[in-house]
Amino acid sequence: MKKLTIILSIAAGISASAQSTPLQVNNYNPDYIAVGRLMTKSATPYSPYMYAIGTYPSTNYTIPINGYSYYEHFDTTGTANIPILYWNYGDPLNPANSNTYPYNHPLITAVNSIDEWEGYAFSLRDSNGQSVDSFEVGDPVLSAGFLQPNQSGVNTPSFAEWFTISSGAGNITYLQIY
Repeated sequence: MKKLTIILSIAAGISASAQSTPLQVNNYNPDYIAVGRLMTKSATPYSPYMYAIGTYPSTNYTIPINGYSYYEHFDTTGTANIPILYWNYGDPLNPANSNTYPYNHPLITAVNSIDEWEGYAFSLRDSNGQSVDSFEVGDPVLSAGFLQPNQSGVNTPSFAEWFTISSGAGNITYLQIY
């Protein structure tokens, strides 16, 4: 309990100066759903990281055909158009905290101030659930080169991109699938 209190206190102090970027997800592809891992990570080494869990106990995040959603914060994702009800939370410095938590858990709120949307590693699936193509898009800096900002399909004419737009009102990160 003491460790949790310390983590939440530190996160509260950080939140005054930092906040994750909202994420807009758009699947414009008329033929395929996207199924995979939507990930968050901090630029600070050994910080907590998370994977979105759309429907527990599945560890996948699914975007339906022509699906879209907007996520303001990690701890409000359960109320979005495509809800993220649970997060698989990993904590390298305190493995005892690593577990699956509901989106509105205090540990998820604490991560709002330190993590960013990292990327989406996914497959496109047809109406039979068969994988027809795979993609790994996201922030190449946060992912240490594992993810790329855009990728064309190998087996389909599909395309996926990940980018952030900066404006006077702040930044918004986009995941778009065509």
